[in-house]
Amino acid sequence: MADDLTSILVIVLIVMAIALAFSIGANDETLSALVGAGVLKFKLALFIGGVAIGAGMIFFSGGFVAKTVGSDILGEGITYTTIMLLTVLISSILWLVVGSFAGIPLSSTHSLVGSVVGVLIVYAIFQGDVNPDTALNWTKLGNVVLSWFLSPLFGFIITFLLFKLIAKLYLSRLKGLNQIELSEKHFKWLLLVGVIFAEIWVGANSGEALGILYGLLDNGSLNLTQYFIYSIICGIFACVGIYFAARYVIRNLASHMVDSRPSEGLIIQMSSAIILMVATILGLPISHSHVIVFCIIGMSMAQKKEVDYKALRKMGIYWFLTFPVAALLAGIIYLGFFSFGFS
Repeated sequence: MADDLTSILVIVLIVMAIALAFSIGANDETLSALVGAGVLKFKLALFIGGVAIGAGMIFFSGGFVAKTVGSDILGEGITYTTIMLLTVLISSILWLVVGSFAGIPLSSTHSLVGSVVGVLIVYAIFQGDVNPDTALNWTKLGNVVLSWFLSPLFGFIITFLLFKLIAKLYLSRLKGLNQIELSEKHFKWLLLVGVIFAEIWVGANSGEALGILYGLLDNGSLNLTQYFIYSIICGIFACVGIYFAARYVIRNLASHMVDSRPSEGLIIQMSSAIILMVATILGLPISHSHVIVFCIIGMSMAQKKEVDYKALRKMGIYWFLTFPVAALLAGIIYLGFFSFGFS
């Protein structure tokens, strides 16, 4: 009976991981700048962006962020049980739903890692033979949390400096409206390259879906071949998510960007992509939305535009709360499962 329940839970987790991959694509707004600039026809832009995010997810599924979330963040000798993974997903989704109703773009990465910490702490306390001090890889966790603070900061700095550099060396030397318009037309095609580059690393750094699958690989519920097959399916569903669901978010955001310059969009996308690339190579799951927000702030301050600090403070509070709230919520849910004999 227990084996049958475990098998059912494994299937449920695989389905939920694939659904998560779809939602990652469905909630991605990276293409908005490209669509707003009118570089490609809408459906073609969706297709190219979908292929890019799916490719990033597939090609970097062999380790990196997936391995960090699915294995490396745990203490030595600790592996996820199916109930642990189920709890992590339930907790993450519940907190993200709360954020959606509050109108705040929360980080699914912060929520996922916070949930992992909450589950592991409760597991260590009530399991009896596990030391809470060694249930988690605190060094790896510390690096992950540190990257959450550094990545937005670097997003701000790189965008600010990159705009100032390009403005001084190139944009300020353009004379007349005709030169400016011609220059921005060239930037449109550079923006296409920048957005594709960014989408690849968005997919590569998305540890939610692949982290769950890697956890199942690490505890022996999946073999390596099965893991890569399901990783490919996740990549395909991320692509499908962009093409069929993200179009509404992208079209809405793009409608507000028709007056923005392609050069500005390129700088923001390249800055965020560079940060995502470095974080992925280091195996650090970070929040793309947080990085983008600070890239935009960096651009605004470089252009001496007004920044909405009130809205930023509100987002900052929710961003700060995500990790501890998700940990607490996951701990309570897992304690409930544990009290009924599921661990």
